[in-house]
Amino acid sequence: MRATMVVLLAVVLAASCAQGAQQFKVKGKVDSVTLYRGQALVTRAVPFNAPAGAVQLTVTDLPESVLSQSLFASAGKGVQVRAVRFRTFATGKAPQAEVRKLDDQIAELEKKTRENESQQTLLRQLQSYLGNLQSFVAPSVKVELSKGVLNADTLAKITDMVFQKHGDLSKQALALAETSRQLKEQLALLQRKRHELTRSHSKTTREAVVFLEKMNGGKGDIQLHYLVSNATWEPTYNLRAKGDMRNVDVEYSALAQQMSGEDWDDVKLTLSTAAAQMVADGPSIAPLFVRLSRTPSRYGGLAEMERRYRTSQTQLRYQQEALQKSAGRDRQIDANWEMNVAANEAQSLELIAPTADMYLMRKVMGEASGGLSVNYKLEGKVSLASRRERQMVEIKKLTLPATFYNEAAPLLGEYVYRYAQLTNNSALSLLEGRSNVYLDGDFVGSGTVAMVARGQKLTVGFGIEPQLRAWREFVSKKEHVQGGNRNVVFQYRLVLDNYSDKAIVVRAVDRIPVPKADIRVTLGELKDKLSTDAEYLRAHRPRGILRWDISVPAKSAATTARIVEYSFTLEFDKNMHISGDQASTVQKKLKQDFYRSLREGKR
Repeated sequence: MRATMVVLLAVVLAASCAQGAQQFKVKGKVDSVTLYRGQALVTRAVPFNAPAGAVQLTVTDLPESVLSQSLFASAGKGVQVRAVRFRTFATGKAPQAEVRKLDDQIAELEKKTRENESQQTLLRQLQSYLGNLQSFVAPSVKVELSKGVLNADTLAKITDMVFQKHGDLSKQALALAETSRQLKEQLALLQRKRHELTRSHSKTTREAVVFLEKMNGGKGDIQLHYLVSNATWEPTYNLRAKGDMRNVDVEYSALAQQMSGEDWDDVKLTLSTAAAQMVADGPSIAPLFVRLSRTPSRYGGLAEMERRYRTSQTQLRYQQEALQKSAGRDRQIDANWEMNVAANEAQSLELIAPTADMYLMRKVMGEASGGLSVNYKLEGKVSLASRRERQMVEIKKLTLPATFYNEAAPLLGEYVYRYAQLTNNSALSLLEGRSNVYLDGDFVGSGTVAMVARGQKLTVGFGIEPQLRAWREFVSKKEHVQGGNRNVVFQYRLVLDNYSDKAIVVRAVDRIPVPKADIRVTLGELKDKLSTDAEYLRAHRPRGILRWDISVPAKSAATTARIVEYSFTLEFDKNMHISGDQASTVQKKLKQDFYRSLREGKR
């Protein structure tokens, strides 16, 4: 009811403004664009010249993908906007003679199609009658045969007649089916020609009618704002390092795509990760009612609770975006209610979950943020044509300090890879995006830049170091029983080759099993001590990851290769044995954490 009243009020206001108003038509020019992920807010500058008084200004040639409910206008000094109305109408007309000729041909084919369908219906009736005749003859033959009065000549004639008729009807059915297929193809072709003919000569015109009050005569201006769909962007990077390996030049760009139906020529462009907002009001929170039960509520275990909690948080963010984009009051209310429903699910799980499981909810909440919300106002002006292909625009060129290192994981392969840890000391936050990596001007591969806020660090790969190789060798396994426990000792060797003429520091990484309540894991005495890096000791060492920061001498290979040896002992009940199976739930959790760590650019 309220929405209807608002619409009626707008119509009445527009009608009253239009009475006696001076009318002008102008196209204006797109002046600035804020490009979101999926939409864009376009601002068109519309100058005009009119006497003082009421003015009806029609802004023409709005694009195909304009969202009509998003239109609003702002005015310069001396001009007051009274109302804005969106309208469409068809222009252009197809050649009548050609359309009439196609219509006659279509009508003739449709007539032949109906005749064909009628003949097919009659044919099916004849086939049904012939089938009934067979059903009548068979019992009669059986009776006459039992009485010894069967007329063989008559039976032969009837049999020949039935099979001949079946053959004739089958041929006719095939002929009619083929004719039907041809008629359908011809009809589809003519209908497609008619559609293309009328479409090429017809056009929908979209306009904004702005009702103004002009205080003084002469020049004035307004800004018409509207949202368009079919527009998006994503970040992309070129990372370039020189041989001195001190800094990394970051070319931060955007791959933009817009198929809105209008070109953006020489515009001020802002790239945004926020959602286009059409609602000024925030959501309202509804009351929460709690019921009591004599038995504890069950939520299906830790994994099920995590799934439900993540789903509720995802739904909450989705409805939040829906609320921000909703133009109608009813849609806003629906989105607001769905936000409360999702919040109810999350809060209900918080109320029934055991205290020991609450850590998981805190973790999920920490991950629930939708990422950085940033706006990049590009320097200068940009042109983006309305087309399917993506277009690159430069956001910023940065030079970031970097610490380079080489890392070998012989368990996973023999190659040694180069990495750079960058510090984002710029004023920009960097979003997650694909990257092309260059070293001394040579392309070394593609990667992904994780999201990095100002002041944070980021690790990026620079490909294989060709002068280094690494292997992992299994040395021995010894087992003995001591008291009630079984002790199994494993010994390994890491071999690192350096073919260059200078010593190179390498991070060599391996792993031992993670201790559990029923398995004790003891690392043997090490000749080469583990890394003392604080981040490694905090995040990786407790998870069984071993890391050595070692210098590999120049031209060391084969018999002169750099060797790192280590051993570890597994101690457990002597009646138990090591299982080669990994629990699926444990593997799933490890996979989630592993993928999350890599997405965040952590190693």
